[in-house]
Amino acid sequence: MKKATMKDIARLANVSVATVSYVLNNVKNQTIPDATRQSILAIAKELNYVPNLAARSLVVQRTGMVGILINKSPGLPYWKRQSYLSLTDSLESKLTSAGYHTLVISLDPLNPAMDVIRERKLDAVFVLDVMDEMFYRISANFVDGVPLILIGSLINDRMFNQVNYNYPQALETAISAAAAPSCLIMENHNNTALTGWIMDSSGLAREDIHVTAEADLAQEELEAFLLQSRGKHIIVINEFLAKAVERTGLAASVTALCTCGFPEIVQPDTRIIRFQNDRAQTAFELMATLKSAPDDRQLPPATNFWLISLLNFFIIT
Repeated sequence: MKKATMKDIARLANVSVATVSYVLNNVKNQTIPDATRQSILAIAKELNYVPNLAARSLVVQRTGMVGILINKSPGLPYWKRQSYLSLTDSLESKLTSAGYHTLVISLDPLNPAMDVIRERKLDAVFVLDVMDEMFYRISANFVDGVPLILIGSLINDRMFNQVNYNYPQALETAISAAAAPSCLIMENHNNTALTGWIMDSSGLAREDIHVTAEADLAQEELEAFLLQSRGKHIIVINEFLAKAVERTGLAASVTALCTCGFPEIVQPDTRIIRFQNDRAQTAFELMATLKSAPDDRQLPPATNFWLISLLNFFIIT
């Protein structure tokens, strides 16, 4: 008879392999509903699952190395590259100051090199703007309770810690303060759930929302959208994208939601919305909390989804 594996249990319990591992290894710094935990244990017992003790013995090893995994696509426009760069640079700086070695890995969205991830013994992992399917492939490589934190991604599994800006709050603030009807320009995300959440949060009609294309078509499609949106107030997520909007000369009034930490690059008459904290700082503090949590401590479920609220808005320089 074939020996049962964690993948078998995950399939029957309809959860990720990482969730199964956290339950079977009794990892305490992960929040898992009791019903899910009991279901996994019952299935494991039914299948006569026998844990791999050799693999479990590796859990206590620490390397001082932290991974930053980026889900990059070819043909990124410059505002998207700047978004990745500002986030990884800030996060790497904080990790270095704390004494960690940082490994930045760019993942091919179609064929990610999972062997590169498996070969490294990482103490914590940050995953940026990742597709749902790829995230679960990645998480399966960290089955020993290593903190795994998503940034700029939405995954329908609150067990995993997720850090995002409070886009609903920011968009409501920008739209309510605009003197004219608003439209939204935003960057495209690999994580389609995040893109959909932002669009839905705006409350705007689909024809009043423009999601930027890849680099070869981005400028042309951006200008076409601005031409059809004459007379409307333009709300832009990502100040580098807002700068591209300004350069077209086709926008009468603009509000920039600053997600990269460089509000000074936009024109003086552009309204600015900033957030209380950047994603790198929030994610770093979350990692420190998870790594310092004693074995008998669990973070409450509500804390697994982190929204960074507004610091202030309409700072006109």
